[in-house]
Amino acid sequence: MKRFTGVLMLLIVPLFHSYGQTVLVRPNAAVGYLFASDASGLAYNYGLKVLLSANEFQRYGILVDHLFVQGNENVSYLRAGLMIEQILFGHFNMGIGTIGYVNLVQRGKNAFGIYTHLGFEHRFTERINILVSYQSDFVFRRRFAMYNAFKIGFGIWL
Repeated sequence: MKRFTGVLMLLIVPLFHSYGQTVLVRPNAAVGYLFASDASGLAYNYGLKVLLSANEFQRYGILVDHLFVQGNENVSYLRAGLMIEQILFGHFNMGIGTIGYVNLVQRGKNAFGIYTHLGFEHRFTERINILVSYQSDFVFRRRFAMYNAFKIGFGIWL
């Protein structure tokens, strides 16, 4: 996962800068609960978002992270997808995206889903901000799953 994130940064960030757009790199982590009929429990995810600014209030980009359930070795996903964000009233951050879930334990049992978040974003300096949010994932697999979590992310503007 660390190698993949490093390669992603080396390839994508220079491409974005060539178009003159502002790039936001946001490492994040979350803790929550995954509910499914075949696997439920305390779940964690950690990863990275790379977002471009469309304008002062809207962003779009990619999300790559790892989701796993504590105590259940059968639930471990690499999540990757496209997302958009919008900032309202200067601090209210909301986002939605389509995410692919690559099952790292049971090969071939991949899924897709919808990712959403609602939260508070505060800019400390011109280049650093924090996002605290509530995240919901609707995972469409053989048995529907729902993941709800509290997430924190630190954004770095490049």
